[in-house]
Amino acid sequence: MTSMDKMGMMVALAIVVAAVGFTMTGGSGVPSDISVTVAPVIEQTKEIQRDMEPTVEKIKQVAKESKEILKDAETTTQKGMQMAEELTSPKASVRLVSIPEGTSVPGCEQKDLCYDPPHVIVFEDAEVTWKNDDTAAHTVTSGTASGGPNGKFDSSLIIAHDTYSYKFEKKGEYPYFCMVHPWMTGSVSVR
Repeated sequence: MTSMDKMGMMVALAIVVAAVGFTMTGGSGVPSDISVTVAPVIEQTKEIQRDMEPTVEKIKQVAKESKEILKDAETTTQKGMQMAEELTSPKASVRLVSIPEGTSVPGCEQKDLCYDPPHVIVFEDAEVTWKNDDTAAHTVTSGTASGGPNGKFDSSLIIAHDTYSYKFEKKGEYPYFCMVHPWMTGSVSVR
């Protein structure tokens, strides 16, 4: 029998005992020989309570452990959100841009996802780091595919899983593209 079934039986027994007591006293509520009739029911109720004690203790333990797990999860979530906010804030001293896998094949430009994120906002003296998460080599070259490089920065070839960083010291707009895959474009806005 589950603890819920036992609990239900206890409640039902208590109701029956109250009804019997009410009937035996003629509705007066004054006990006469009720104690003789109720004694076995009270003993059964105590036995059920004793049987339930380990289950109740286990429930308390699980509840305590659950609270600790939730507290740890909340702390971890808060730390993760704080880190994400710091890394994505324009005030961050270093910003990370991914060159996603598969960008060496046309198509990423249709959703503006050849660099992730494609447009970065930073403040003066912030450093932007590009990480090549693709299997092909890429470049991060300032300028535009139609106008060509403008000479402000150029990574040369960044091989798979390698990085390139550039520190932006002056305010302005800095478009860039990949010399090998000219459909790949992005920009850095320095405020």
